[in-house]
Amino acid sequence: MTDRIVIQVDDDKAQRWFGELTQRSSDMSGLTADIGELLTESTQERFTTGLAPDDTPWKPLADSSGRTPLRKTGTTRDQIAPTSGAAFVEIIASAKQARWHQEGTAPYVIKPKGKALKIPGIGWRKYAKHPGLPARRFIGLSRSDEEGIDRLAAEWLDPPAS
Repeated sequence: MTDRIVIQVDDDKAQRWFGELTQRSSDMSGLTADIGELLTESTQERFTTGLAPDDTPWKPLADSSGRTPLRKTGTTRDQIAPTSGAAFVEIIASAKQARWHQEGTAPYVIKPKGKALKIPGIGWRKYAKHPGLPARRFIGLSRSDEEGIDRLAAEWLDPPAS
């Protein structure tokens, strides 16, 4: 005696499903916009947590105040925005100091715009030597970001039940 397995495929339903999948995957701009929003929110959240995308803590401020770095004015955080298209998403930090904080800087000299600099607690100087900034990475993909992107992609590509 031979056992038989019979599989019936509803060809119309399968064709509709593949058609919807093809349509959804031909223009991914809705998905990339959603991913941009997800990444912008998680990037801005790093200014509250003080953690880099790899979950390492940012180097504390040199003044021993206990404050989380990069939070005094919120300028860098507030000037982070997504841009996206049919096949890309990008997170842009447009504040002029964003790159310095993301990558860090070597030591540098600060020169006055006028005749001298007034340094609090020190007085007037013709220049000041800055020790440089440590990198405090805020742009990048965390494990949570990757999971969120996977979830958004699965939801985007899964056609609604019909």
